[in-house]
Amino acid sequence: MNKEEAENLLISSRKEIDQINKDLVDLIHRRTSLAKDVVNAKIVLNMDIHDPNREKLIHEKMQKLAKEKNIDENSIIQLIDILMDLNKYEQRKIINKL
Repeated sequence: MNKEEAENLLISSRKEIDQINKDLVDLIHRRTSLAKDVVNAKIVLNMDIHDPNREKLIHEKMQKLAKEKNIDENSIIQLIDILMDLNKYEQRKIINKL
């Protein structure tokens, strides 16, 4: 690969990364918007926002997926924990408005 090819590769890769980042934000928004449905069901079912069994199941699923994709499992768990915290935050906001 010469310098020009490397520059073109860098530009196209960064462009694709930018699109993936946008897609990730869209997916996070979609995931977070489900907090209202989840918390409303939890209220009717008399469940706490924090569900350790569900979180454990999610961790197990994500670790398996990370392993299949050869992605660092600890990093994926950190990422999913952030997403779960975001959903719990949204659920608390909804409960506080009731």
